[in-house]
Amino acid sequence: MRKKDKWNRIYRNKTQDQPNPLAPQPCSLLAQYHYLLPPQGNALDLACGLGGNAIFLQEQGLNTCAWDISDAAIAQLNDRKLNQLEARVVDIEQQTLPEKSFDIIVVSGYLHRPLCSAIINALRVGGLLFYQTFHLHKLSSSGPSNPDFLLQNNELLELFSELTPLIYQQLGSQGDLSQGERNLAGLIAERPF
Repeated sequence: MRKKDKWNRIYRNKTQDQPNPLAPQPCSLLAQYHYLLPPQGNALDLACGLGGNAIFLQEQGLNTCAWDISDAAIAQLNDRKLNQLEARVVDIEQQTLPEKSFDIIVVSGYLHRPLCSAIINALRVGGLLFYQTFHLHKLSSSGPSNPDFLLQNNELLELFSELTPLIYQQLGSQGDLSQGERNLAGLIAERPF
C-alpha cells in the first residue's frame, strides 16, 4: 500500500468515527512551551496530519504553512478556512524545503532522518525547531512499532546537533510511571546566529 493511501485511510476513518470532531490539538511540547514563540513570523507544521500544531500556530498570529502527504487530512484542514494558514499536500520526503524560510518549524509524531539537515537549513537564523516523536523505549504500544520510526536515546540531540538545544526531554522508566510523557522524546532548539 502506498504511503499516501495509508494516511488517507487513517484520516478518513478518524473523522468517520467522530461525526463532530473537535479541533485537533497541538503536540504537548508546543502547548507547554508556547511562550517561546515569536509574536510574528512564518511557521511550518511538517507532516501536519489534521493540523493541530498548524491551527495553534495560526492562533498565535504566525503565518503558517501546513504540509502533509494526505490529501484527506489537508482537505479537512482547508475546510476550516482559517486566516494565515496555507495547507497543502506535499510529500515531504520528496520535496525540497526552502532554505532560511521559517521562524518556527514543528514536527510531531513523524520521523524521517534524511530530512533533518533540510529542516535545519529551512530555519532562519534565530528560528526555533519544536520536534516531538516516539522513542524506542516507550512504555505503551501507542505510535509506531517499527524501530526505523523510533528514536534512540538522545538521538534528537544528535540529529540536530547544529542547533542550540533549549529544552530536551525523554523520560525513562524512573519514578511514578503514571505521570509524565513516557513515550515521546522532545527537543526545542534554535538555529544559532
